[in-house]
Amino acid sequence: MYIFAAVWALLVLSGLITAWRDPRRLRPGLYFAAAGVLAVMLLVFFGVAATGSELTGAWTLIAVGMCGLLAIVALGIYLIVNGVDLARKEGARPATLLSSLLGALLVGYVAAVFVGVVIGWFDAAASNTFLLLVLAIGLPAGYLGFVFVAFLGWSLVYAIYGRRRARTQPVGAVIVLGAGLIGGDRVSPLLAGRLDRGRELMDLAIGTGLDPILVCSGGRGNDERLSEAEAMSNYLADHGVDRGRVRLEDDSTDTAENLTFTKRLLDEHHTSGAAAVVTSDYHAFRAATLMRSAGIEGFSTGAHTAAYFFPNAQVREFVAILRDHWQLNLAVIVVLSVPWVMSLVNIL
Repeated sequence: MYIFAAVWALLVLSGLITAWRDPRRLRPGLYFAAAGVLAVMLLVFFGVAATGSELTGAWTLIAVGMCGLLAIVALGIYLIVNGVDLARKEGARPATLLSSLLGALLVGYVAAVFVGVVIGWFDAAASNTFLLLVLAIGLPAGYLGFVFVAFLGWSLVYAIYGRRRARTQPVGAVIVLGAGLIGGDRVSPLLAGRLDRGRELMDLAIGTGLDPILVCSGGRGNDERLSEAEAMSNYLADHGVDRGRVRLEDDSTDTAENLTFTKRLLDEHHTSGAAAVVTSDYHAFRAATLMRSAGIEGFSTGAHTAAYFFPNAQVREFVAILRDHWQLNLAVIVVLSVPWVMSLVNIL
């Protein structure tokens, strides 16, 4: 077990080093999440060993498994309650019910595990087949759950980091990411929050003697009369921002294009130094990863979002992160699935 303790220390050190080099990626979160799982195993192992039990290893695995199942149930119930609350406030539609659906799947999976255990009391052969099926689902699901925990934890850490940098580091450019318009030409309260936050960072930079620009980034949707960038610029002008400081990026259709096209705009205007990307707080970490991919130096920071909306939005952000790296995630899921699928084929 002392080898595992050394591995734990190595994971923590690796997380700290990668976070120090560039926190705008998920790798530090994965290191810290793995260290957390290993820490639980070590605590249970030494706790059971202190009782003098001869089955220390077995009890350690059982205890860790039970902790994992309880955590899954707690998360599932939380997501269900949040989804119901979100649907009540914003209406029942696929986007608002995503949280409840995921929560129901998590609780259903844990229920299936216990059904398999009960079956085993009466029919060992049927129990083995059932539990093998559960494991065939559980290993890929466990991988996704682990990545989700790492993503959620690190995105929260990054949100704190982004807010702190926004207070202490003036920038040469502020990039506000667009969002859907109301009535096709007016900014929504969510987008207004981003723009107000962007103004704060611009004023901070001006106060330190810099000459920043503010980039409004967002194209025109099929149901919009103006591009998001133009509507954002109008909002800023109505709130006293000098149009001479505002630049429009109005060709993008998603966050990746927002930042890729904005990078070209910054290069055309010879803007150097750090930039601040302003979005909603739930979106700050993924925006930072895409900012890094686009080659923009700096950080991302978020404007305030209603608390009830945050969990559902984080689920969507997680799905987007998986999509951004779909080749790697698909490869891992296939590798984890192959042994159990082959065993099921042999049994059936």
